[in-house]
Amino acid sequence: MDNPYSFRSLQVYAVTILFYCIVYMVLMILPFYAITAGAGEMEIGLIMGTTMFASMICRPIAGTVIDRYGTRKVFVLALLLFTVSLAGYFIPNLWLFGLVRAIQGIVAAFFSTAMEIITMDLLSEKMRAQGLSLYSLATMIPSTFGPTIALLLKDWLPMIWIFGSLFMMSMGIFLFGLSLSRQMKPSAAAPPAEIPDDPAAGPLSRKGVWKSRALLLSSAVMLLASVANGAIFTFLPLYLEKQGLKFAELYFLIQTLVLVLTRFAGRKYIPSDGSFPGRILFPALALASLGSLILGTSLSPAVLAAAAVFNGIAFALLYPALLTYVSFSVPHFARGLLIGLFIGAADLGFSLGALAMGPVASSFSFPVMFITGGALCLLAGFAGLGFRVRRTENGKKRTAAGL
Repeated sequence: MDNPYSFRSLQVYAVTILFYCIVYMVLMILPFYAITAGAGEMEIGLIMGTTMFASMICRPIAGTVIDRYGTRKVFVLALLLFTVSLAGYFIPNLWLFGLVRAIQGIVAAFFSTAMEIITMDLLSEKMRAQGLSLYSLATMIPSTFGPTIALLLKDWLPMIWIFGSLFMMSMGIFLFGLSLSRQMKPSAAAPPAEIPDDPAAGPLSRKGVWKSRALLLSSAVMLLASVANGAIFTFLPLYLEKQGLKFAELYFLIQTLVLVLTRFAGRKYIPSDGSFPGRILFPALALASLGSLILGTSLSPAVLAAAAVFNGIAFALLYPALLTYVSFSVPHFARGLLIGLFIGAADLGFSLGALAMGPVASSFSFPVMFITGGALCLLAGFAGLGFRVRRTENGKKRTAAGL
């Protein structure tokens, strides 16, 4: 299919928007709900951080399951488990909240990996980059209105009513997804006889699948850049508050709007033929580095706005460009596993933005931490120099070789 705006494609984007709308609403109101159940700051941090950690761990597992059983079954079961897990919020218990957040992290790993592969299978190779960009955009759109709706509901309705409404909404999403899954073609796994076991076959063999330079370098670039992004999301509000400034909302509003607009407008410029996206990657990393570096020099409104614009553009293009490249570079029989590893690298980088950069901020300062994040983006750019695309003889499967 060559139309990323076909009715089927729009249905995929719609179920994604609805799913992530609930995700962002829960993310916003659960800390307030946890406080009513007796949670302190440490407990809230552990409860909220459980999701990302579980998701990161389960990405490769999700990909392996998808490779074996196909996307349709995984997609439907993920939506069903998500619906059931929301019922756990009906009981105000901190341990139960932590368990539910862990389950939802697992669900997020399976859901997002399945949806990205569904998007790849739905469209032709020529339209793959646009489809993945629009899917990524669909995951971001709820962040522009979901938290606001959640905060408004928090002031008007009891928490149990809010989570009851989210549970009913998730049931509707499940039924919608079930109907959509029946229209999908089952994803075909490569027959065992067609998958060579000889490591000499390189990334196209079972044993050589870990030798894919495209996967390793793409994951390294995404991980390094995500550390800087995770540090900004985690610590910039705290840093601004300590400086007596109230500009965090301004920064994140600008970055979100720029990200959404750039991801939509920039989708046509991402290569969708398996070629290395150097013309996207290197400018994006330069902007990400600059956006982090200037936060370490000044916190004036103009600098914050500029950093938000730079980071919004950078991360709008970086993820879909590398994901598209990886999708062409990995062998079909292990596509779910290897794409899951790439997404897991992005999750790990974002988590390290809090876990590893926090000690940098406490040992030195927040400006040093932001400058370090900028340096990591520059390092990611140097890692990107290790790419060179080499097409295989059949012209469809592609691997990567070093310079």
